[in-house]
Amino acid sequence: MKTYLYVTPFFPSTNEWWGSYSLNFIRALQNEVKGSLRVVVLKPGSGGDYQMCGVTVHRFQTRQLPSSVFPFLFVDNNCKSFQAALVRAGVAIEEVVVCHANTAVCAIYPVWLKAKNPSCLTLLHHHDLQSFGLNLGRLRHCWIYNMIQFPILRKLHEKIDTHVFISEAAKRSFLAAPDTSWTSYAGYIGQMRGLPYRSVRISDSIILHNGVDKSVFNADGACVKDSGLFVIGCVGNFIDLKDQTTLFRAVKILRPKLPNLRVRCVGTEILRPTCEEFVRENGLDDIITFQDELSPKKLAEFYRSLDLFVLPSYFEGFGCVYTEAHACGVPFIACEGQGIEDVVEPEEKRLWLCRQRDPEDLAEKILKYYTRRPKQHLTEDQDIQILVRRFVSQLKERING
Repeated sequence: MKTYLYVTPFFPSTNEWWGSYSLNFIRALQNEVKGSLRVVVLKPGSGGDYQMCGVTVHRFQTRQLPSSVFPFLFVDNNCKSFQAALVRAGVAIEEVVVCHANTAVCAIYPVWLKAKNPSCLTLLHHHDLQSFGLNLGRLRHCWIYNMIQFPILRKLHEKIDTHVFISEAAKRSFLAAPDTSWTSYAGYIGQMRGLPYRSVRISDSIILHNGVDKSVFNADGACVKDSGLFVIGCVGNFIDLKDQTTLFRAVKILRPKLPNLRVRCVGTEILRPTCEEFVRENGLDDIITFQDELSPKKLAEFYRSLDLFVLPSYFEGFGCVYTEAHACGVPFIACEGQGIEDVVEPEEKRLWLCRQRDPEDLAEKILKYYTRRPKQHLTEDQDIQILVRRFVSQLKERING
């Protein structure tokens, strides 16, 4: 049978949910191409094959230096391992119709396969605003290292048939590199600073938002809300660009006006202790609570318990947490200029999009929502099955054309 090959370093397992979007995408894709294409998932890294929610994940061993420094050093070895995994999975190279890879590092696999099977359509999926590929390893801020890596990555990107972006913002940032005039995020500016290169030139692209699995995220489940409280939820890794501190500062401003306000945060990562300390030092620990990541089912229950979802991330490719909350009947507030702006109704942006790193503006928007409770509208349905159906139609046009 003709095969759709999906290569990703991010796919959830029984003990972690990292990469749940890949699982949702694959399940929607399987539903859409059932009977016409076999969908095969390959995941680089250590460990054996495993099953996740009915999807078989085929693992293949790769070699890399610590901290992913010089990720293309072992291309030949890793492609041989990839080829061996295809054999174990029963995939004939000539039967692969689409080779779809996530992240720049995995671009080597569709490029290798294209050399063996020129009729295969190669895709590279970009999931954030720094998807060019220079954000890996301890040397990511080293100018000489980036001088070496940038042309390698650009050449690799230009060999891909079609690039898939999760938003218009993700596409703009990718095509602009190494220019960073569009952002104030110091981490990204530092990676690109001083690189004397032209930007990448691609021949084709598709926008595919991070859709929502509405069998899980919906407003139909049991909803347990605390009577008399106004509850804000925030879901995201505690890293600088997610900027939960701006939300906490906004809460400090709002406390005298909203004594019934409560904030519940979900997430882990390196800055969580710093955020917890900020909350304690500012006397907000009776209002703001923290908990670790949740399974999709538990996360949907969490969303349904909220009155409002807020994540003031200022460097966000899309942010599926926003549309998950919306699917559960909870409106969201995000930052302007991010990927989620694609789906916010233009006339409603002033209600739902705050200025970056501006707690006063965020506090004002939260208070306005509390007072008026407007309904939030999106420009189109973000059901992942609908989005994948459109995506498959776009692929067929490219394959048949």
